[in-house]
Amino acid sequence: MDTDPTVNRGGPEVDAFRGSEPAGGGPRRVLLVDDEPGAADLAATHVERLLDGVETVTRTSPTEALDVVREERVDCVVSDYNMPGTHGLELLEQARAIDPGLPFVLFTGRGSEEIASEAISAGVTDYLQKGVSRDRYEMLANSVENALSRRRAERDLREVNAKVTAIHEFATDVSAAENAAEVFERVVDAAEGILDFNRCVTLHRRGDQLVPAARSASVGEDEVRTFAVGEGVVGATAADERTIVVDSLSVDPADPDALEDPESPGRSGGRAESDSATGDPDARAGAEELAEPVADDIRSAISVPIGAYGVFQAVSDGYAAFDGGDVEFAELLAAHAADALEQLETEHALRAERDRLSALFEDLPLPVARTAGGDGSERRLDATNRAFEETFGFSEAGNDYETIREEVVPDDEPNIDPAAVIAADEPLRREVRRKTADGLRDFILNVIPVERPDETIIYNVYADIGEQKRIERTLRRLHETTREMFRGGDREEIAALAARAAVDILGFPSSGVRLYDPDAEALLPTALSEEATEALGERPAFGPGDGRLWDAFETGESIVVDDLNAVDTAIGYGEHRSLLVVPLGDHGVMPLGSREPGFFDDTAIQLARVLGANVTVALDDARRTAQLRDRDAELQREIDRLEKFAGLVSHDLRNPLNVAAGRLDIARTKIDDDDALDELARIAAAHDRMEELIDDLLALARQGRTVDELESVSLADAAARAWRSVDTADATLELPERTLAVEADPERLRTLLENLFTNSVEHGVTESAADAGSVAVSVGALADGFYVADDGGGFEIDPEEAIEYGTSNDPRGTGFGLAIVREIAAAHGWSMDVIDEDGARFEFRTDR
Repeated sequence: MDTDPTVNRGGPEVDAFRGSEPAGGGPRRVLLVDDEPGAADLAATHVERLLDGVETVTRTSPTEALDVVREERVDCVVSDYNMPGTHGLELLEQARAIDPGLPFVLFTGRGSEEIASEAISAGVTDYLQKGVSRDRYEMLANSVENALSRRRAERDLREVNAKVTAIHEFATDVSAAENAAEVFERVVDAAEGILDFNRCVTLHRRGDQLVPAARSASVGEDEVRTFAVGEGVVGATAADERTIVVDSLSVDPADPDALEDPESPGRSGGRAESDSATGDPDARAGAEELAEPVADDIRSAISVPIGAYGVFQAVSDGYAAFDGGDVEFAELLAAHAADALEQLETEHALRAERDRLSALFEDLPLPVARTAGGDGSERRLDATNRAFEETFGFSEAGNDYETIREEVVPDDEPNIDPAAVIAADEPLRREVRRKTADGLRDFILNVIPVERPDETIIYNVYADIGEQKRIERTLRRLHETTREMFRGGDREEIAALAARAAVDILGFPSSGVRLYDPDAEALLPTALSEEATEALGERPAFGPGDGRLWDAFETGESIVVDDLNAVDTAIGYGEHRSLLVVPLGDHGVMPLGSREPGFFDDTAIQLARVLGANVTVALDDARRTAQLRDRDAELQREIDRLEKFAGLVSHDLRNPLNVAAGRLDIARTKIDDDDALDELARIAAAHDRMEELIDDLLALARQGRTVDELESVSLADAAARAWRSVDTADATLELPERTLAVEADPERLRTLLENLFTNSVEHGVTESAADAGSVAVSVGALADGFYVADDGGGFEIDPEEAIEYGTSNDPRGTGFGLAIVREIAAAHGWSMDVIDEDGARFEFRTDR
């Protein structure tokens, strides 16, 4: 493999080389020693004739023979036994002292069992007698061939073992490489030193390109170039990640070196892969196609993938210079190199990940402490980041795990057991309180276990929720204040509570509440905190056009001013620099101020809006309460007037009615005329009618009053009592389940049922009824109330008219019975529906 590089002749290169070097080698040498010159020459002649590839050397004395062994290459010695001054076994001992593995055949004319035994004991390779038989030289040649083969096998085995040992050492050595370039350099060095490849190169794959990485000293820089993946032998090797061996490239038949038989068994023009040397035509064609055209002096090549990372290639000017052993060793080198590169890649990725995690650990704004420990060992503080040291005032430097744990965890705070977290093999999230450099603070602690081969790492990550807890406490206090506002009564009291809450709960420097007066069309300073009065002084009412307070009221949007000195204002704000105005619906506004510019951040604004919303709801409730109070007062006055009217009716009508009834009784005693007595009876009936009307009028006035106190009443019990107080004649009653209860005034509910039962009995039977006087009445449950129904004749007038005052389809009725039912239902807040279908049905919806 010692040819000079040649210039490319215009076509694509087959591989990374442009030239090669001549191959070495030679015949096997056999030394024949015999004191009889003719015998040595004769034996040499027969050996060369009978054996191919053998060169013989003859010597007639042991001394001369030892000089040859010592100074030249000898592959086998054939020696006579009896020679002047020494004998063959002594020569054996002396030759083996020079070359311990040298084959030695004792070829002697003096044979005996004693000599044979001595020769075998001395370690001769073979023992033959010269004799006179025709085949004695054939036996000698066969013995020499066996000795040479054994010598070659032993030498090959030693070489293989040496190469294997060297490659194992290479694997250890290359695994210690610090970068990919060093790996590719060591592959070339190993190929030269171990495999005797003196023209080789490695190429590093980078994307879709194969870039030269390392080359033999005999390869010039201009002899290699970059290849695209898939281009030529190198590119195909990388693309398919397979070994390509080419035995014959651009063979010139006129070249004497081409006289090697390319058609000999076991050889092929090209081998697409290392296991295709048996002559697959498709494989040969593929390799030759990849290899054409090439420089004239390149005959064979081997191209081996280094995993997915690159390619190793070697070339020779000799035909089929790379045998199966070369391929196997080259692939073994490449495999170790690929492992080393993969290890480097993995280590690089791990190092990058460690660096990233280390940077993340250090730069994370959250406090983090990392502890470590193995099975059964105590945990140790492995590392803390800057945020941990700033928050807690401790770091891993000079502090152990237990010390920091005792200093940071309050006595009343339960400890977290690291062993339990490791056993669960899941992150733990818990709300904790810790002692920091600034005092007790609340955190969300995330405990994250990470398994390693020799120990378990636990990351303790603290997320500060002190602000969140403060806001929660603030919201709770606001909720309590809101409840107090609902109990506070009028608007002025609510405004005063809100102004104090803004200062005491939200921590605002000054606050106030201005409520709108529709008569004055202005926002009146209803409540101002002491701090606001100190900063602002006495404040007038503000109306349309008076600055941002009116703007917030008019638009219903909060207004924030970070620096009042930097803006034009329609009114003065005293010593205040920051302003926040929160609207309170149509009730007014809540102005908040501070002497500090930019005081109101997003959290402050949000909390102020929460307070404003609560104040607005409380003011709405106060207004509704006042309206209801006014309405109740008006209703009470109306009830009082009705009761006064009923009392007057009862008093002013009953007295003369009683006088008339008394006079009527006297008249009856003085008159005997039947016609006159009949007329007096008519007068008495009229008196009874007037008495009934007076009673119904009083009942109507009283039953219409709103029910203030309710209690749970069994509808079945109430209906049974009402039924017993009514003259029901032959009518029947079906009661509901006793579990059906109604929230009502018991006496008014009973009156309602009595009137309905009376109406059913008196009006439910029609003259056409087959069974006059028998009517069935039922009381039952609705999904949202109850009903009372009968199966009588129903209404002869419109049902809605039947419940009006003084309306009745019975000439004898007063027309107040169903009207009283309606008033009782209204007093309870129930809705009432009257249905005229297969009798009369009254439905009451009691859900309010």
